[in-house]
Amino acid sequence: MSQEPDLKNLKSLGSHLVRHPAFLGVLIGVLAAFTQAVLISAGGPEAYGVCIACHVRDLVNGMTNIITGTNLALAPISKNAILPVMGVIGIMAGAFISAKVHREHKVKKAFKKDYLLYFAGGLAVLFLTMIFGGCPYRAALRTGYGDLTALLFIIMMAAGVVTGTLYMLRKAEKEES
Repeated sequence: MSQEPDLKNLKSLGSHLVRHPAFLGVLIGVLAAFTQAVLISAGGPEAYGVCIACHVRDLVNGMTNIITGTNLALAPISKNAILPVMGVIGIMAGAFISAKVHREHKVKKAFKKDYLLYFAGGLAVLFLTMIFGGCPYRAALRTGYGDLTALLFIIMMAAGVVTGTLYMLRKAEKEES
């Protein structure tokens, strides 16, 4: 009898632990490190993990190579694959399915100008990421090796985050009043 309450408390503690942000952060970090180790052992570059910008580049370049027979640049891991890296499609599909399952998927009603602004902003982020050589993780690695362009990219990205946050806060304040 005395074992049952202890087991019940342990299950309750486990349930709370699994939902704690710090636990999830550590779990995601361990999974990311494992994924990175697998990618490196498969011949991928060291700074190539789950990167939307790099994977979009490889997806577009790889599909273009397959369809038109060109030889556009790909990361080594994508060159060795039968199909280009499908991480972007998997992330989008997983996020959509998760939002649908948890009833969090909502289409925000907005003006066409707002949709165009968000789309143009996304394209700008993707293009500038490719111009400066990849995601923030790769830029941080390159900065560590003394690449001033990567340092400029990190500074510009931080300024963009601050500007976008201030813009969204101002917009939210206008909607409240």
